[in-house]
Amino acid sequence: MFWRVNRELASGLAGPRAVLMQIAHPLIAAGVAEHSRYREHRFARLYRTSVAAAAITFGSREFAARAVNSINRIHQRVHGTLKAQAGVFPPGTAYDANDPELKLWVLSTITDSTLLVYELFVSPLSPVERQEYYSDSLTVAKLFDIPDHLIPPTYNDLCAYMDRMMESHIITVSDTARHIARELFSPSIEGTLLFLGSAIGIGLLPERLRHEFGFKGGRRQHTFLSTMAKLSRRVRAHVPSVLCTSPVATWSQLRALVIP
Repeated sequence: MFWRVNRELASGLAGPRAVLMQIAHPLIAAGVAEHSRYREHRFARLYRTSVAAAAITFGSREFAARAVNSINRIHQRVHGTLKAQAGVFPPGTAYDANDPELKLWVLSTITDSTLLVYELFVSPLSPVERQEYYSDSLTVAKLFDIPDHLIPPTYNDLCAYMDRMMESHIITVSDTARHIARELFSPSIEGTLLFLGSAIGIGLLPERLRHEFGFKGGRRQHTFLSTMAKLSRRVRAHVPSVLCTSPVATWSQLRALVIP
């Protein structure tokens, strides 16, 4: 199920939603603001997330391990303290990119966003299929050394975790997160292209976060998303899978057929 869902090109539409939900955690936003060059490299985080996901999902065990080790090495440099109040976190609160709870939030946003986009733009899933996908995804959580006691054991538990995080207001768009979003989608050629490519992901954000980021919503956006989703599902039902599949996934499947 993990391959079946993640190999779809349409699943890539989940990336912008996941990234924005990640920086809606004030501690993650602080880490991004202070330890990345998002102004100069707007596509970098989205690109790194996509490449790492492809490596972990479709690569060999050794290649996946190298990808995870590379991410962990980068994270070792990402730590510090908040300079100002951010949501429920007071000034001086420490953050660390290798904090298991922060890593759990990052991975959970990816899982939640990917399943949402797949069901809207590719095909609905049964409760059993959602659970199977989630069970597969737990391998990734273990690769990132997230303790078992933190990981929601079932898909329903994941949904409950996401709800708790949103309701607790731990997830609150800080001034730092809004600044990052403004810089990413600034009125430049790159910023405009990134905004257009992220339109679906932005539209699928939880309403509260969309409002806190300052993105517009409303009936017109809902109609746009609904129309695009129906069109995508209709087209996908009549197009050969190879044309809708990530090239990395196709290559990995071919290798699995020819290499014993």
